[in-house]
Amino acid sequence: GALQAVQLLNRKDAVMIDVREAAEFGAGHAPNAKNIPLAQLDKRIAELEKFKNRPAVLVCQTGGRSHAASALLKKAGFAEVVILAGGIGAWQQANMPVEK
Repeated sequence: GALQAVQLLNRKDAVMIDVREAAEFGAGHAPNAKNIPLAQLDKRIAELEKFKNRPAVLVCQTGGRSHAASALLKKAGFAEVVILAGGIGAWQQANMPVEK
């Protein structure tokens, strides 16, 4: 989960997209993650256009919303979409850095 995500971020220049609401994101998120709440993803997918050829790592609270976001990104032409299993909780449990 978290370690696989970190390898993608480090080695393959992946982009991390946090699909939680802004308040959740503000309470703690992975460094450099982009926050686009799932409800806005459809409208804001153009913001991610330039990252299409890089792997995308999706993060939410527990993993549920990431699955919905993953379908949207794949439809938009993202080649590699990875869901962070267990969401931000798993990230924190793996002692990964969190910013507020």
